[in-house]
Amino acid sequence: MSPAPDVAAWLARAHPDRRHAAQWMRSAGVALLPLGVRWSAVKVSEHEGLAVAADIDGPVIHDPGGRSVYFLVPTTVEPAWSCPRTEYLGTACWLTTPAPTTVEPPGVHWVRPPDALRLVNPRALHAALTARTAVVS
Repeated sequence: MSPAPDVAAWLARAHPDRRHAAQWMRSAGVALLPLGVRWSAVKVSEHEGLAVAADIDGPVIHDPGGRSVYFLVPTTVEPAWSCPRTEYLGTACWLTTPAPTTVEPPGVHWVRPPDALRLVNPRALHAALTARTAVVS
């Protein structure tokens, strides 16, 4: 599946300097983007995150070096987010974000690339993570 051409621009709009972010995406294949502006992220361990990502719609990033998975969620989630073994990342956090066409290793890549139309539903993510925790515990 190839992402729509405007997805890179959608991602770059999160950065205060869109052109800078777009240039990094083109040249390095990644850009460091701020969270809490257009979206936030829920950080989950690699093992748990990859297991849950298969059942979740919306953009999901895998960072094999950091052994983490990031689910991009709406910025409005923060006050209500409470899920064991996860970390909510919002304002004052930055995330290494791959170019929308980077969908496999090596390095940071999309498990599910963004389509610029929706983010991960936080209720569905919470339910999937809670169910996974109950099975594993």
